[in-house]
Amino acid sequence: MKAIGVFLLLISPCFVFSQEISQDFGTWTKIKSDFKINKKTSFTNKTELRTIDNSSQISQFYTQFSFNKKLNKKLSTSFAMRLRLLNKEYSYLLANRFHNDLTFRHNISDLYLYFRLRTQINFNLNSSNEFYERTRLKLKYKINKKIAFYTYQELYFLLSPSERYFYDKTRFGIGIQYEFNKKTDLEIKYLKINDINVENPSSLNVLGATVTIKF
Repeated sequence: MKAIGVFLLLISPCFVFSQEISQDFGTWTKIKSDFKINKKTSFTNKTELRTIDNSSQISQFYTQFSFNKKLNKKLSTSFAMRLRLLNKEYSYLLANRFHNDLTFRHNISDLYLYFRLRTQINFNLNSSNEFYERTRLKLKYKINKKIAFYTYQELYFLLSPSERYFYDKTRFGIGIQYEFNKKTDLEIKYLKINDINVENPSSLNVLGATVTIKF
């Protein structure tokens, strides 16, 4: 537990922002299905509804399909396609997103460290196609066989289009996972997403819930 405290202390400067930043609240509700093919390979589907404007409006609805592969005991990768319905000013817009993850995992007893690199491209017919590199450092501590606590910090680096700043978003997360049985678990989390280096900086506070079903 001391390691988690040190981690939070180190990343705390990332969350100090001006009081003038606009604040919003939203909810993210997700159902996740994991299909195990063999010991190293799996297929995942995620379907999620997200809200904004103090949770009064839908911001997006998506479903995502991903192929996951363990490369060895420390490294894993995944390839994902996300079909999104985005709420834009006067109508909903259909968009696609593709990303590839490379994740390193190391544990000391019940404390797990994850470092993830995500390469992501968004395809949107009515706006610029954004190309991101995202880095995330995550710590998870297993309190017992059924309950685990985690926290993470993620940084977004916009590689294109070039007219915007290179570093434009951070995401902090904290949550708890509860395993009902070997097939089903529940995750409750809080996220703080900050848009930075933009004309009108904003911060979104998110309360999220995820139900995972394993097959």
